[in-house]
Amino acid sequence: MMKDTLQRSTQYFKTYEEREEAFRKGVFSLIPRKYSGPKLFWKDFSKISFEEVLSLIKQPVAYITSNPRDCLVYGTPWQVLTAARLYACKAVKRSVLSADQAAKAFDVYETLHQPIRTLSGGETVKLALAKSYLYSAYSRRLTIASPFSWLSRDNVPYFDRLFQHYVDLGIPVELLALEGEDSNEPIMCKDVFCQETKKPVDFHVFLKNIKILLGSSLNPIYSPDAYAVVDDLEADLLSPCIIVGENGQGKSLVAKVLAGAISFQGDAKIRREDKCGPARLLFQDVITQTLLRSFETIAASPYAGSRANTLAIFEKILKQYFLYLDNSTDKPTDIGSAGGADFRSLLEIKAILVAARLCGQPCALILDEPDWGLNRASAIAFVLSIINVSHKLGSPVFLISHKPWWINIAKSTIRVKRTAKKIDKAQNYSFQIQVSHGVT
Repeated sequence: MMKDTLQRSTQYFKTYEEREEAFRKGVFSLIPRKYSGPKLFWKDFSKISFEEVLSLIKQPVAYITSNPRDCLVYGTPWQVLTAARLYACKAVKRSVLSADQAAKAFDVYETLHQPIRTLSGGETVKLALAKSYLYSAYSRRLTIASPFSWLSRDNVPYFDRLFQHYVDLGIPVELLALEGEDSNEPIMCKDVFCQETKKPVDFHVFLKNIKILLGSSLNPIYSPDAYAVVDDLEADLLSPCIIVGENGQGKSLVAKVLAGAISFQGDAKIRREDKCGPARLLFQDVITQTLLRSFETIAASPYAGSRANTLAIFEKILKQYFLYLDNSTDKPTDIGSAGGADFRSLLEIKAILVAARLCGQPCALILDEPDWGLNRASAIAFVLSIINVSHKLGSPVFLISHKPWWINIAKSTIRVKRTAKKIDKAQNYSFQIQVSHGVT
C-alpha cells in the first residue's frame, strides 16, 4: 500500500536542472539556483519578492532541498529541531515531540550538539527528515528533492517514517527524483560499461596514527570536542577502488584525509609510479565546492594549470561521456544552453571541476557520491568517462558510494565502519573508523 502511495507521489526528471526548476516552483521560487555561477544566482535572488514570501507564509510548505544542508539554517541539530518544535507548538494544541525525542526517532541524537558543518551527508539528511517531521504540525505540503540520493539502504526506514507520517495526517507529499536514482541494481558485467573500463592502475595507500578533530563543539557543556580515529592501513590496491559503508560511517572523512582537505594528526599518503602525495577530491556537495564561481573561472584556476590544458581534459571527458551514452538506451540532454550563453549544466560544472583536478596529474582522484545530481544513465557514463580519462593520465580513481551500482567495475575495495561513540581520558567524545581492504 505504501509502495503504491510512494509511486503516485513521485515525479521523475531526466536532468538536475528540470528537477530543480520544479522544486523551485514548489517553494514559490524562494531558493536561487547556485549551480551555474554567480550571475544566475543573483538573477534569481533579485526576483524574490514580498508576495512570494507572503505566499509561503499563507501556504506553509515543509521541504528538503537536493542538498539537505541548504535547508538547515542553525548551528547545531538541537537548535534546528528546537526552532522547528517552537513553530509546531504555536500551530497545534496537541503534544509535539521534543528536540531530543525527534533526534532519537531519526538517529541523530549522538550529534545533537555537534556543529552541523561536521555532520556527514547521511546525518544531515536524517536531521532534515526529523525537522520536516516536526513541521507537519503546520505545513500544508511536503516537498523533497532527490529523496533517494542521500540515504543508504539501512537508513531508508527514516524516510519511510516521515512519508507515512504525512500520509497519515492527510498532508500531500511531493517527491521530485531523477530517473533511476532509486535503483539498487549494480551495473552488470555484460554491459558495455564494464567491458570498456580500461586496464586498472595500481597504487599504494598509507594511513598511520590518523586522528581528526571534527570541530569544536558549539555547546561544550553538553558535548565536548569530538574526534575520529582511523585504523592504520597500508595496502597495494587497484583502480577503480570503491570506498563503501553506510551513511555516517566515515567514508568522506577518510577521503578528505587522503586528499589533505581537512586538518588531522598522523600520516596519510598515496603512491603511484614515481609520485607520492595527496589525492584530489570532488565533493558530493559539488555546488558548494564551486564557491559560486563560474565555469570560466574554474577553468582558469591557477591551481589547475593552464586554462587550455584544463579545457582539453574537459573535452576528453565529454567526448567519452557521449560515447558511453551512445551505448545506452537512454540519452538525457545534460549538455545544453537552455539558460542562455551564461548557463552551464551541473554535468558540465562537475566535469570542469574534475578536469581542473586532473590537469595537475594528482596521485589519485576521489569522487564522493558521483551520481549526485545525475540520473542513473548519466551518472554511469560520467563516472566511466572519468575513469577512462584519469587512467590514461596515470591517476587512479576512488569512488565513494553507498549505492551498489559500482560493485562490478571496482578492482579493489576499502570498507569503512564506525564504532560506537566513547569518551577518552581527556573527556573528548570520539569514535573509531575501522578500515579494511581487498582486491577483486
